[in-house]
Amino acid sequence: MIYLLRRMFKALSFVQDILRCPLCAGSLNVGESVVKCELGHSFDISRQGYVNFLGQSKFMKNADTAAMVDARQKMHSRPFFHDLSQQIAQTCDGLCRSVPQPIIVEPGGGTGFYAHVVSQIVGNARAVSFDISVHAAKVCARQSERVASVICDVWQEWPVVENCADVVLSIFSPRNFIETERVMKTGSVLIVVAPEENHLVELRTKFNGLGIERDKGEKIAKSLENFTNIHQSVLESTELLNGSAQCDSLLSGPNGHHISAEDIELLSNAEPINVTHCVNISVWKLG
Repeated sequence: MIYLLRRMFKALSFVQDILRCPLCAGSLNVGESVVKCELGHSFDISRQGYVNFLGQSKFMKNADTAAMVDARQKMHSRPFFHDLSQQIAQTCDGLCRSVPQPIIVEPGGGTGFYAHVVSQIVGNARAVSFDISVHAAKVCARQSERVASVICDVWQEWPVVENCADVVLSIFSPRNFIETERVMKTGSVLIVVAPEENHLVELRTKFNGLGIERDKGEKIAKSLENFTNIHQSVLESTELLNGSAQCDSLLSGPNGHHISAEDIELLSNAEPINVTHCVNISVWKLG
């Protein structure tokens, strides 16, 4: 237990120099149980190892539930998401080979799954992953001493200093490109992964799930005027999913906020079907 706590503290202390106070934007000092700025604003480090910059009264309604986080962890163990994470990590490794100690920022990172895989492959990388879900933050904090787990809102100013990130990961997450550009160094890269229109189409059709926005790629490109697209690819596969895996796929994303206990039982007992996974991977260089 003591070793686990020390490892969690180490993750936050490793990124102390790139974190800033969410209240005054001052520099932060990471202690063994509290994170404090020069003006005295303090934030407790939880027993699980994450720091909450939102405050107890500001937990968001659309934060992922424990059931959603559990479903996403199961989903991440499947071949498609393993391949996706490896492709992202290898891309980061190739782009960061000349950087002595790359800084990875993962907004809306959930459990920090992708940042964790990147930190395993990119030597000496330091990472911070943040989300609004307490349940996701707990999982993230347990994974690695090189991925700091933070609770904050992607749509507010990020508790990250300017011009520090070598890579920003935006993977199935809300995209605040104003804050993204603020924290990135000139010449650094943004990796965006977004679902194509046929991603999970069989499940979304069968169970009347939420649709996927049309022309998402074009809208992303229009929002990145100061960036140059240096890579674009599509990763696609079909996988036979049993009822339990179908349930995990829907429960792990935005549909999870609309699925009832009765729906979960129905989904879990569904007959196996072939399901399409299809995402667009784009890499953007700032400046």
